[in-house]
Amino acid sequence: MEVQGRPGREKVKVHTYTRSEEIWACLALSKSKSLGCRTWQKILDVFRSPARALAKSEYWADMGLVSPAQSSRFHAKEWESQALEELERIESGRMRVLIWSDPEYPEPLRHIAGPPILLYYLGDISLLKNPCLAVVGSRNSSGYGREMASRICSDLSREGLTIVSGFAEGIDREAHKGGLKGSGKTIAVLGTGIDLIYPARNRDLWGPIQNNGLIISEFSMGTRPEAHNFPYRNRIISGISLGVLVVQAELKSGSMLTAGYALEQNREVFAVPGAVNLDTFSGCNHLIRQGAVLVQTAGDILEVLGPRLRRSEVQQWTENSRHPDETETEPELPQGLSSEEKQVASMLIKRGRIHIDDLAQSLDISVSKVSRILIHLEILGVVRREPGMYFRL
Repeated sequence: MEVQGRPGREKVKVHTYTRSEEIWACLALSKSKSLGCRTWQKILDVFRSPARALAKSEYWADMGLVSPAQSSRFHAKEWESQALEELERIESGRMRVLIWSDPEYPEPLRHIAGPPILLYYLGDISLLKNPCLAVVGSRNSSGYGREMASRICSDLSREGLTIVSGFAEGIDREAHKGGLKGSGKTIAVLGTGIDLIYPARNRDLWGPIQNNGLIISEFSMGTRPEAHNFPYRNRIISGISLGVLVVQAELKSGSMLTAGYALEQNREVFAVPGAVNLDTFSGCNHLIRQGAVLVQTAGDILEVLGPRLRRSEVQQWTENSRHPDETETEPELPQGLSSEEKQVASMLIKRGRIHIDDLAQSLDISVSKVSRILIHLEILGVVRREPGMYFRL
């Protein structure tokens, strides 16, 4: 591809990288023990393309993206043999992979803290474009917890919502089974390599999810179920979802960690209440006290997420984008607003009601910056916050 320069200047050639080159760059970054997912994110925020980033790796340290020690270790290429082995598996067709630069890579996941640079998968990758709800809970769940997970997830899937969970026993298992009962289907996010069915108890779900849903993992083939892998998995579970439903969980548990990721990622948090004398519901009850949406039926979730779901996917939910007492007249804005505050207010005038993520994307501003602007506008009485991180004038 050529880009025409200014008059009197030569044309500048811009290299277009192949997908194979992009895959190799993703493997180089992910296999290097000197780099982590937050470092990849800093590098890719600058270069956008993994292959372009790899081609310019000699400049990383000078640009402050890595330390000199990290740069030195990366250029020693300790990662190369592993990356070559993985590339051979991918190119032979033994593994399918979704990478950072693919158009199918889910945009919400790209903007979490430390997103995965590549995902191995089995099944229907297009499900990542569906509206998703993460459902998590205890492996040692009660009959009540399993029944609630099954009923809520099957009802939501019939309404078109894709159910995301971690393929564990207990609540995860019931969530996947419920998701398979409707058109929304289900996504299993693994904490192991994609060639390992863990736990073995869920072997009966593997085929149905692979054939009618999606299985994903950021871990290479052969990765065992080591404890430190599962928190990494949890950030993906919440990252691809509009919100997280905690069905049954103790106060200190992986499910609560996933809820914490959801809050950091500006996702909605839902919780099923339980008996106050049961430790296995202490996490859920704590979340509700902290402001999570109390859930008794699928309708409680649709009431909050409904406006973000495409009508073709949720037949029985109707978005009321304007209150009856609102008029069509354009509101007057107070004097002294900054240019960015006026820009946000103008978008709210135009759209009426909008989610913070959609607002940030429409204005090409980071979510954290939009959040600061909205807080100031809320203090001034210009905007109103609504459930689910929606705002309107």
